[in-house]
Amino acid sequence: DQLQQLESLETALSAKQLLNKLPDQQQEVIRLKVAHELSYREISDITGLTVSNVGYLLHTGLKSLREQFTG
Repeated sequence: DQLQQLESLETALSAKQLLNKLPDQQQEVIRLKVAHELSYREISDITGLTVSNVGYLLHTGLKSLREQFTG
C-alpha cells in the first residue's frame, strides 16, 4: 500500500539524516555492517581498526541512532 511505502521512505530518510550526524568512523562501520553485511573482522581489515574498536563504534553509534530516532 502507498501509505506504508511512504512511511518506510520517511523512516529511511530520517535514519539516513541521523546517521550523517554521527562521527565519520561510526558512520563508516555502521554502513559496512548494515549495508554490506560485513563481519567485525572484515570491517577491521577494511578500516584498519581493531575488532574491539569496530564493536565499540558500532555499539555507540547504533545506541546514539536509537536514542535520536526514538527521542
